Amino acid sequence: MAFNSGTENRWFYFLFKKRLPISLYIIIPLVVALIAFSSGFIALVLFDYFLVDNNVLSLAPSLKPEVRELLRWTKLETLGFTLLGAVAGIGIVYAILNPLRKILTGARQIAKGDFSGRLDIKGLDELGILGKDFNRMVSSLNEYFIDSMAGGWVLLDPCGKIVSVNRGALNIFQCESEDLVGKPHNALLKVLNIDSLLGNWVEESLQNQLERSLQELEAVNREGRNLKLTFSTSRLKDKDDNFAGMAMTLKDLTRASEITEKMQRTDKLAALGGMAAGLAHEIRNPLGSIKGLTQLLREELKEGDKARTYTETMIREIDRLNGVVTNLLNFSHPSKRDFHFCDMNKLLEQVLGLAQMNIDDKNIRVTRVMDPNLPALWGDEEKLVQAFLNILLNAVHAVNGAGEIVLITRFDPNRLINEEGFVRGAILVQIKNSGDPIPSAIIPNLFDPFFTTKKDGTGLGLPITHQIVTLHGGTLTPLCANGFTEFNIELPIAKRSRTESNPVMEQKAGYDS
Repeated sequence: MAFNSGTENRWFYFLFKKRLPISLYIIIPLVVALIAFSSGFIALVLFDYFLVDNNVLSLAPSLKPEVRELLRWTKLETLGFTLLGAVAGIGIVYAILNPLRKILTGARQIAKGDFSGRLDIKGLDELGILGKDFNRMVSSLNEYFIDSMAGGWVLLDPCGKIVSVNRGALNIFQCESEDLVGKPHNALLKVLNIDSLLGNWVEESLQNQLERSLQELEAVNREGRNLKLTFSTSRLKDKDDNFAGMAMTLKDLTRASEITEKMQRTDKLAALGGMAAGLAHEIRNPLGSIKGLTQLLREELKEGDKARTYTETMIREIDRLNGVVTNLLNFSHPSKRDFHFCDMNKLLEQVLGLAQMNIDDKNIRVTRVMDPNLPALWGDEEKLVQAFLNILLNAVHAVNGAGEIVLITRFDPNRLINEEGFVRGAILVQIKNSGDPIPSAIIPNLFDPFFTTKKDGTGLGLPITHQIVTLHGGTLTPLCANGFTEFNIELPIAKRSRTESNPVMEQKAGYDS
C-alpha cells in the first residue's frame, strides 16, 4: 500500500524530529543489557553456522550431547550477562543522576534565595569535584550578598563576645575584623565615638534575650566622619532551640540624612534667593543716593568739625551695608564662572597675605604643612580665594590670644568625591585653629544663610563658602578634634571632559608654563 506525502512527512517527524522524553533509567540499562546480550547472541549464531549448517555434528555424532550442553550454558550465560548488564546500567545511571539531582536541588534552593544548603557529594571523580566547586560557589555567593548589605551586622555569643562582623559594619566603623572579633561588645565603643547608651542597650538585650531597636544615634568613626546610625537586635538559636547569642544589625543613615538636609537647604535657598535679589536691588539704589548726598555734605563741612566725623561714620556704615547687599546678590545669583588651572599652595599663600594684618594684630602663629607636589586644580581662582579667606578670617576670629592656625594641603590620588563628571583624585585642604571649639549643637546650622554667632556678622560668609566649594564639586566639613577646630575642604582636581586637553596630573613645571 502506497503512502501519500502527508503520511510520509508525519512518520518522518515522529521518528527523527519528535524527541520522546525517555528516562535515563530505561535507556542506559537497556543499552548495556543489549551489549551483553549481543555478545552471547553472536556466539550462538557462530555455533549454529559452523556446527549445524555445515553438518559438523553428523561427522561426530558422539559430540552431540556435549554440544547441546555447551549451547544450553551459552544461552544461560547470555541471559545472565544480559540481566547483569541491566543491573550494572541501573547502577551507572544512579551514580550519575544522584549527584546531578543533588546539584539541581541546590540550584533550585539558590534560585529561591536560600544560600544555606550544602551538597554532600563524595568521591574523587569529576562529579565529586563538581559538588565541591558548587559548595564553594554557594559560600562565595553567600559571603558576597552578606558583605553587599547596605548596613552591617555584628554576631555576639551569649556572653557578649563578638564572634563575627561583616564587611558592611567594618566599612562603617573604618576598622578591621581583628579590632573586634574575639573581644567583648564594649570594643564597639572604642572603634566608634558613640554614646555609652549603646553598651548598656546591648548588655540588657543579651541578659533578657530581647529583640528590639535603638533609635538614631550620632557617632564618629576612626576617620573622624560624623555618622547617624540605627541598631536592632535579633535572637540566635541553635538546633535545639536554645539561646545561642544575638545578631546586632546597624544601618548608616548618614547619607540619607545628608540628602534630606541638602534638599531642604536647596528649597530654602531657592525661595531666599528670589527674595534676596529683589531686596538687594531695592536697598542698593537708595544707598547710592544716601552715600552721594553724605559725601556732598562732608565736603561742605570743615576739617575738625564734629558733624564731619558723623558723615564719615555714615559713609563707612553705608559701605558696610553695601558690602552685605553685594554678598547677598552674589549668594542669590552667583557671578559667571572663570575656570582655569590653579596652584592651590600659591592660592593659599595669597589668602594668608590678605589676612596677614588680622593675624599680626592677635599675634597668631601660622604653621604651614603643604604638599609641594600638588597637581593643578581646575577652578575659579577668585571664588576660591573668597572661600578660603572667609574660613581663615573665621579661624582668626576664633583664636583666643596668641594661638595657632595650621594650614595643611595634600593630594589623594584615589579619592573620588563626585562620580558625575569628575576624574579620580582630590586635593585636601585643612584649616585648623586653636581656641574655643564650635558647639556641636550649631554645626548643622553653620551653612544656613544669616546664621551667625558674631555680634557684627552677616551670616553669609560660610554659606557663600559652602556654595563655592559645591560649585567646584567638592565638600566642606567642619570638625572639632584634639583641641582644634577644623574645616576640611576636598576638591576634585578636574572634570573628565578636561582631562584629555588639560595636563591635570603634570608637575608644577608643566603648570607654570
